[in-house]
Amino acid sequence: MKKQFKIFFILFIIPILGFSNDDFNYSKQKTISKAYVVNSDAGINIDNSYGNIFVTTWNEDKIEIEVLIKVSGDNERWVNQRIDAIDVNFIALKSMVTAKTVFENNVSRNNGKNNNFQINYTIKMPKNGSVTLNNKYGGISTTDLFSSTDITCKYGKINLGSLNGNNNKIEIGYCSKSEIEYLKYGAVISKYSGLKVVKVAKIDLVSDYSEIEIEEGNDVKYNSKYGSVKIDKVNSLDANGNYLTIDIGSISNQLKLYTKYSNVSIDAIQPKANNVTIVAGYTGVDIGFQSNYVFDFDVSVKYGDFKYDNELTVNSKEETNYTKRVSGYFKKKGENKITITSDYGNVKLYKNDVQK
Repeated sequence: MKKQFKIFFILFIIPILGFSNDDFNYSKQKTISKAYVVNSDAGINIDNSYGNIFVTTWNEDKIEIEVLIKVSGDNERWVNQRIDAIDVNFIALKSMVTAKTVFENNVSRNNGKNNNFQINYTIKMPKNGSVTLNNKYGGISTTDLFSSTDITCKYGKINLGSLNGNNNKIEIGYCSKSEIEYLKYGAVISKYSGLKVVKVAKIDLVSDYSEIEIEEGNDVKYNSKYGSVKIDKVNSLDANGNYLTIDIGSISNQLKLYTKYSNVSIDAIQPKANNVTIVAGYTGVDIGFQSNYVFDFDVSVKYGDFKYDNELTVNSKEETNYTKRVSGYFKKKGENKITITSDYGNVKLYKNDVQK
């Protein structure tokens, strides 16, 4: 009745991101360093590929950028041509410094396969400046940031500190083991990736074929397909997604969940929570509630079964060959309400005062 989906993430082996000079006959490197006096809230806009970006902030009205370019291979001519063909274009204004990695096309073909190169950025910038980063085939790391961010990473990983600005946009693709320490407010897009957010005030998440983990969330909204969503603690959750494994530790305010072809497990609805609404198809739904959570319930299942705690008071029960509807309350009427509609899936509602 319920379909199970296994997701296999594509693993990209990108040797350019880590190699030893001992692996090659020839190696060269060059460093490009720039320093600009800017406004106290000046931002950066960095566009790179084949390397890593690291950003940190300081209390100075200055932006410093160091770019380390490394090229290695077994063909000396190719190594010389390649390192000469890699450069960085800078545009420096008082309010914004832009840097873009550029590759000239005058490099001869290297018939050998043993060659590599990487371009790594290290940036220091004013604490209150905005951050725009675009990186492909490499990682992005930052310390805590305090203004708006627009960060895109493909075929790498992100490791971000606290994002304290009011406007954060994060997009990742094919990025495994990525992490954000704190997100004040953000719109996040994740495709074929693994992302952990330690703490979030407000997030609007869109994910496909991704493994998402949130340790603690205040206001969480997601629209996801294929993969998993795991949230240890959440205040309010507005969720829409199919073909998912959904694992929620605790709900302390309200929940709206719409899903098909999934598996839903909610460990504990907290005593001060409000309404819970779930509409599911081809999905198993297990919901635990704490003993001090008072509620009415109305559960309808079609081509499935409903199992409930024996401490629930049942007011109405209707059954046919393929449908079942049960309504009632726990402890007191008219406080909060759990409403569940399920087609082709079983529902379980049980008391649970022991959280995982």
